[in-house]
Amino acid sequence: MLQKTLGICMVIAATSAGGFSAANKIRDQYEQLRYLQKLVCLLRSEIQYARSYLGEAFLRIGSSARSPYKEWFLGMREEMDGRRGGIFAQIWEEKAKEYLQDCGLSEEMLEKLAGYGSQMGIADVNMQVRTLDLWQEEIELTMEEMREKMGTRIRLCHCLGVMSGIFIAVLLL
Repeated sequence: MLQKTLGICMVIAATSAGGFSAANKIRDQYEQLRYLQKLVCLLRSEIQYARSYLGEAFLRIGSSARSPYKEWFLGMREEMDGRRGGIFAQIWEEKAKEYLQDCGLSEEMLEKLAGYGSQMGIADVNMQVRTLDLWQEEIELTMEEMREKMGTRIRLCHCLGVMSGIFIAVLLL
């Protein structure tokens, strides 16, 4: 009897941990968007106020950013300075997919992020600033949508984790 009780407790604990893990993933995705928004704001400031060219802005932001964004910015800077071929949009897209694949952003946001490079490298300062403004607005809208759904989704993950454990325990009895 003690073994059954211990087994049931372990099953419920394991499924609950899975639910809490899924909830943490949702929170992490939101935090990654907030950090990305901060980096876009820094990039905008570097371009507009410091009048930095993109490679210089990437170096400044990349040196203080956290991983994997640090590697992304510094990788783009290195690729641009090395002039190993390719246009800026290709460099942006390749490096975004290479470094940010596992950072916690959704696939949809990664695709949008990879697409922004085509709007950045060929424009003058004013167009780049406007592009970054639009990008910030889009990130803000995405974050607002996530905020509206986040509480419900987190509670749902918690409940599903616990309830699935109870369901499995009942089936095992």
